[in-house]
Amino acid sequence: MRRLVAFFCLFFSWAVYAETTGNDLYSNLKSDNSSENLQGYAYLEGVLDSEYWYLNAKIFRSLSSDLKAEKLSKFKIPHICFGKAPVTFGQIKDIVLKYLEAHPEKRHMGAQVLIRFALLEDFACANNP
Repeated sequence: MRRLVAFFCLFFSWAVYAETTGNDLYSNLKSDNSSENLQGYAYLEGVLDSEYWYLNAKIFRSLSSDLKAEKLSKFKIPHICFGKAPVTFGQIKDIVLKYLEAHPEKRHMGAQVLIRFALLEDFACANNP
């Protein structure tokens, strides 16, 4: 019984600290292995979905349609806006890969942060704080 409890404690303590890093994302997106490549795409899509959800959350629906900077600035979170230009998922992948290749010193950071950094360089909302 002790061994079983020790196993679960060890397993769940490891799972809590398992975070996808820029290194993980980079190797997944560059991989020739289709399942690893798919994992990278899925992670990237999840980050984009969370950004879309956040921008459309109830708190932002109460703001004016142009997201005035003074109202948005109290949240202190810059957001990604693709505008009206049709941006493909392939382009987004290329932008993120280019950023990860240009900044290997940052790949130890969380992948979700690095994805935002990469996309904010080209697609920051005009009224970001």
